[in-house]
Amino acid sequence: MSCYDGAKSMHVICVASQKGGVGKTTISLNLGLALARAGHRTLLMELDAQGSLCLSLGLPDRARPGIAEVLTGAEHIGNVLLRTRDPQLHVLSVGRVDPTTVAGFEEALTRTGMLTGMLSKLESEFDIVLLDCPAGLGKVTSRALEAASHVLSPLQAEPLALRSVGQLLALIDRVRAEKNPRLTLIGIVLSMFDRQTPASLEVAETLWTRFPGGIILDSVIPRDEVFLEASLRGSPLLLMQKRPPPLARVFDQLANDVLDRLDSQGGAATEEDDGPIPLLV
Repeated sequence: MSCYDGAKSMHVICVASQKGGVGKTTISLNLGLALARAGHRTLLMELDAQGSLCLSLGLPDRARPGIAEVLTGAEHIGNVLLRTRDPQLHVLSVGRVDPTTVAGFEEALTRTGMLTGMLSKLESEFDIVLLDCPAGLGKVTSRALEAASHVLSPLQAEPLALRSVGQLLALIDRVRAEKNPRLTLIGIVLSMFDRQTPASLEVAETLWTRFPGGIILDSVIPRDEVFLEASLRGSPLLLMQKRPPPLARVFDQLANDVLDRLDSQGGAATEEDDGPIPLLV
């Protein structure tokens, strides 16, 4: 595993999925922290107007300014970066977007060059940016793919999800051909995998046999209630308690997988308090 230095360009990873409810935000959050703990200056950038990322961090809905305020010129991007307990990890929330302003937010975000311009202002600050996109392959996700260097796609281990793989790959090919020739697929990560369910096992086997060339990552995110508990408590798995649940190691493995692909392609709790540690400070 290698650390990136200032001479190397910032990696912008679009975390996208055609289907909702696949654990995309959970993966973005826990992967981001794992990358930061591995020594990489990492930014979690929330592009989903629903604000699921910050809700997973225990922030009140639309509590702080973020991308929305940058788009309107009310805030400078450097002023709305949220610090975390890991100095290598920052969060850029969607900001104060309510149901009546979602359309306007998405229209402003998807204007030509807007997202690319925001990212260019962060190049000297971060090694890796994770773009947590809304579900589906709509305009926000398309713009994120145009601005990204890489794509990581969670795929739920269920039969219906198999149909979405071709749609995602087709979109990546189109964006690469028309807008962003540098765009590279890191891989597809299987999520919500249940080894006790025959359908889940069948999906995994189908993916590993149908798609050659290592498109499917070795790391697998299992279905487990600990993810729901972490979200309810506003904490990544690694900070849920003094001794993180064993499942947290899955994201260290995923971080290693991601860093290997990138290479090949170009504070503590006290002894008495073993409760969840909030990531944001």
